Order: sequence, then structure tokens, then C-alpha cells
Amino acid sequence: MATQAMLVGAAASCAMAAAGAAWRDHRRTRRHDPDAVGLIDWRTVQLAAIVGTLVLAALAIRG
Repeated sequence: MATQAMLVGAAASCAMAAAGAAWRDHRRTRRHDPDAVGLIDWRTVQLAAIVGTLVLAALAIRG
């Protein structure tokens, strides 16, 4: 049971990271200076976080 709770917590953390990356990507697309280059590709971060959420949630459900 403790392992399952840990997996659910990790999945929730990944979901929050995906939400944060989506917010940052939204801000990046709406910035005032389109020539300003960011260091982090937020879409890739969001994709990795979503995949992590799905994998960890599947492992938690599996038991």
C-alpha cells in the first residue's frame, strides 16, 4: 500500500509539473517580444510530464 501511495504522489507531482509547463508555454506564445529566446522548451517538458503521469498512474492502478 505504501508503494501505491508513493506512485500516486509521484503521478500527482508529474501532473502539477505538466500544468506548470502548460502555463509557461502559454506565456511564451503570448510574450511581447517574439524575438526573445527562452532556454527551456516547455512543450517537451509538458510532454515528458504527461507521459510520466500516465506511466506512474498505470503502475499505481496495477498495484
